[in-house]
Amino acid sequence: MKILIIGGSGFLGSHLARILYKKKHIVSVYDSKIRNRYNKIKFIKGNISNKKKLERAISGKDVVYNFAAVSDIEESIKKPIETLRTNFFHNARVLDICKKKKIKKFVFASTIYVHSSQGSFYRVSKQSSELFIEEFGKRFNLPYTIIRFGTVYGPGSSKENGLKKIIRNAIMNKSLMYSGSNKAKRRLIHVNDAVNASIQVIHKKYNYKNVLITGNKLIKISNLLNKLGKIFKIKKKPVYIYNPNRGHYDVTPYNYKPKKDLKLYVNSKFNLKNSIEEVKQEIANEK
Repeated sequence: MKILIIGGSGFLGSHLARILYKKKHIVSVYDSKIRNRYNKIKFIKGNISNKKKLERAISGKDVVYNFAAVSDIEESIKKPIETLRTNFFHNARVLDICKKKKIKKFVFASTIYVHSSQGSFYRVSKQSSELFIEEFGKRFNLPYTIIRFGTVYGPGSSKENGLKKIIRNAIMNKSLMYSGSNKAKRRLIHVNDAVNASIQVIHKKYNYKNVLITGNKLIKISNLLNKLGKIFKIKKKPVYIYNPNRGHYDVTPYNYKPKKDLKLYVNSKFNLKNSIEEVKQEIANEK
């Protein structure tokens, strides 16, 4: 199949491109940053905001993955408008182009944070995009799959990746530090496992579905730090820096509940019959 990965130079996207290529697919990457690790993968340098370039890149493809996003929660707090523009508006434009170009399948990289009350503007932008994709896909018959990624780790991750931060600090400073509480738990999944699962969703049985891709085992971060202490021979106790304003969940992301409406009762001075007469008269005056 001919497959385009928007945001294919990033952590997940670059691994996805590599494995798809090994599986004999014709792979193209569209990204503002060019990291050409594989000579036979076509790289297109362009921003997700560039409509004309996107149209050319999407044209003739069977499947389009959109992995382009502001994905760091702290960055989303600093740049809420940019986050919404990239994660929601530009994704909506990609969808519209996919419809026009008659793409067979659209795959969107979302997050487990859509289930959470945490995640700040990052979570809000992904929740909004999911709702838009669901409505757009069903209304215009564009098959889609939404992937909700959990905590992914492995080579090629950004400096903001949680596990990478911990390991770097262990190597450089001979200390174990975690930005969160000592009660934190995560379901870690290696990037290769996450990507292989991301390829499976191309199958028709995942059309119009939301798929959770995360680790099978729930790991206590305190146990993980103790294990890393043994690996790196660090005797000092781990340090936990808890800041509730960082926007990260601790034990479980599954706590999002829409706010209940506060019903405002109005003692109306109008009745339906009189209102109908008012509208009737207004229409008559239009003639």
